Amino acid sequence: MTTDNRTVSGKTEQQPTGKPPRGLRGWALRNGVERALKAQHPLVAGHVANIRRKNPDATPAGVIRALGKQYQLAVAVTGGAGGALAIIPAFGTIASLATAGAEALAALDASVLYTLAVAEVHALPTEDPERRRALVLGVVVGAAGETVMQKVTGKSRDWAQVVTDSLPLAKLGPLNSGLARWFVKRFLIRQSALALGRALPLGIGLVVGAVGNLVMAKAVIRAAEAAFGPPPERWV
Repeated sequence: MTTDNRTVSGKTEQQPTGKPPRGLRGWALRNGVERALKAQHPLVAGHVANIRRKNPDATPAGVIRALGKQYQLAVAVTGGAGGALAIIPAFGTIASLATAGAEALAALDASVLYTLAVAEVHALPTEDPERRRALVLGVVVGAAGETVMQKVTGKSRDWAQVVTDSLPLAKLGPLNSGLARWFVKRFLIRQSALALGRALPLGIGLVVGAVGNLVMAKAVIRAAEAAFGPPPERWV
């Protein structure tokens, strides 16, 4: 990813530059990330409310822990389901590879829902599509997202509020383009490797799929903890 040096008030500022990825990467971004952002955003408030309804005494920290557990369970089941198909003699491996795309999108949906739900607990606004996109991509990209956010916001941690609240709109376009490049590259590589692992026979694919998705979810959770910072002590 390239950067563009601009001088603002006598200081040199680095911003991500570049156009959104084209071809397969562009398709994956538009039809994967954009669909997930639009589909999951309306579900966020209800998702958080459902957890609080089941445990009325839960603190914000407790709800975030519950969100993390649900997220990990969801992606582990999704990954394991594809690997389980490979157990079937003759047709299992082919079926597992054929469903890899759907499983990858399901994992992406779960990641988007988790990230936006944590933002809901932190009472951060996510109505603006550009800010919402930057928030989710910054978390899901992981360590590379922290590096980009440090350049744009001046903070490698606790940057979520800056992105959703005060970051100038002029910065969001270049920011999202840069994050999109990182995300699509990492996502396609990771999911391609997992797809091959899930297709292994004799039950090996089931373990690879579940564990691989679980590792991914834990990385997203760690990135979210860094991005959002400590949970609120009480409900707003």
